[in-house]
Amino acid sequence: MHAYVINLARSPERRAYISAELKKARVDFEIVTGVDGRDLDLNDTAIIDPALFARRTWPAGVAGCALSHLRVHRKILEDGLDKALVLEDDIIVPPDLNSLADALAGHLDGAEVALLNYDSKETCRMSQEGAVDLPASRQLVLPIDVRQPRSSAGYVITMDACKRMDESVLPVQIGPDDWWFFYREGVLDRVRCVMPMPVSKSPEFESTIGHYSLGTGLKDRLMAPLVRHKVPILHQAISYRRQKIQSQYTRSEFVDMPFVEKPSRL
Repeated sequence: MHAYVINLARSPERRAYISAELKKARVDFEIVTGVDGRDLDLNDTAIIDPALFARRTWPAGVAGCALSHLRVHRKILEDGLDKALVLEDDIIVPPDLNSLADALAGHLDGAEVALLNYDSKETCRMSQEGAVDLPASRQLVLPIDVRQPRSSAGYVITMDACKRMDESVLPVQIGPDDWWFFYREGVLDRVRCVMPMPVSKSPEFESTIGHYSLGTGLKDRLMAPLVRHKVPILHQAISYRRQKIQSQYTRSEFVDMPFVEKPSRL
């Protein structure tokens, strides 16, 4: 399956990293230059909905990320692909990503996304109802509460979903990983997850949105240059911290309980 990888022009290190990883996994891919939130006019209401400021921290980064994914969705439509793999540039690539994405494609229809990476403040609860077996003892499953799984680090998306996203994203009022919003608004017919989660985020990289950034105090500003230049001991400590945070936010389990909102299609 063809993959589209989002990478900011100012991040050549990430570009080199993800390119090497995908080549090792024999994934057919192309780099799509992302939209840098630092270059956006946040007062342009044709691009940014004022509601974004109340809904999300780091609105510039969130808006840039949302516009980057929209750029990919439009590219998928231009290329005429029925399904495609969308990746961010800071992921750890499983060796069977290509075959997994191909297997997923056969089970997706309508306006649907299948998340390869997802996180949640609480353990993400999954249902075994309607579960589909995938290679390597994985399953394609429905979340009990579609509000739980977040992350736009890696997913397979259908052409119909791209069409609806193209018609609905602007002006940006929510992040690209707020899948519950798009489901609730009828943009997406269904959001499913692959379990166990096959794609993880590399702790070596700081989020360009700011999620794992240091703070904004004097101490944090003084440490920022050390973080950027990856001073060995400090970089190791920060990578460990990111890994610990990720392990807390990427827990999932099967539970026997009703859906918060039962999907129209199982």
